[in-house]
Amino acid sequence: MSRGRGRAAAAALGCLCALAAPAQVPPPVPTPLPVPTPLPAPSPAQGAAAAPALGRDPGAPPIGPLKSLGHHRYGIDRIVVDRAARTITVPGRVHVLGRPIEYLATSHDGMKQYESLLELDASGSELNLACILLGLERDPAQPALHQFDRRTVTGPHLAISIAWTENGHRREVPAAQALLNPDAGVNPDSVEWVYTGSFFSDAGGAYAADLSGTLIGVVHDGNTVIESAQGVGIGAYGSVRGNAMLPPVGSPVELIIHTARGGP
Repeated sequence: MSRGRGRAAAAALGCLCALAAPAQVPPPVPTPLPVPTPLPAPSPAQGAAAAPALGRDPGAPPIGPLKSLGHHRYGIDRIVVDRAARTITVPGRVHVLGRPIEYLATSHDGMKQYESLLELDASGSELNLACILLGLERDPAQPALHQFDRRTVTGPHLAISIAWTENGHRREVPAAQALLNPDAGVNPDSVEWVYTGSFFSDAGGAYAADLSGTLIGVVHDGNTVIESAQGVGIGAYGSVRGNAMLPPVGSPVELIIHTARGGP
């Protein structure tokens, strides 16, 4: 396996150039971020065609439409990147509560979806491109990750929060606070998030986060785009089950990633 940073950076630069070209981009019309709607479950008759797996076909790049939203804001399908505020906003929904959790977020139909607090409307390539557009780069000194590795993961530090509407008002809390149930034995303030960037396969050039559908992990999975630096719940399976403060499973939420102003 090798890291595909050069290819990803080139793709991001190409996207920026395309968005900046007047002949290719219509006049920006800023619009409010739509309220995400829970995805319906496919019927037996529809089968797998109702929910195509992200990234399973290496010949189909899992990156949706790119568009300029004006005022230094860009859309990558349903992701909104604000380069001025240095934020990435991704719509999704609460997916697992009260059961063992090893991922903060996965894509729809991700392999580890059953262990993920959130399901996001984004592929691994889309989330990674959003991170690159904000200047994030993987720490070259970080060795390859192995699941449940207890070593601290290094990389650009991020702040992540989760927002939803509660009684007509917007509520936003740190992601670690929403992730951790009171008896998890972990202080939410101790959880740090870092950009790791996943990796590309030498053989087929497929992006691991697309193949697995894993986006943000807490048990040091090398496939993810973002990880918890120290790991959460490693060696204590079932200790992390989500916080009851979250709305019910299926409720729409936004995941907001904040990067350091002035560079990662």
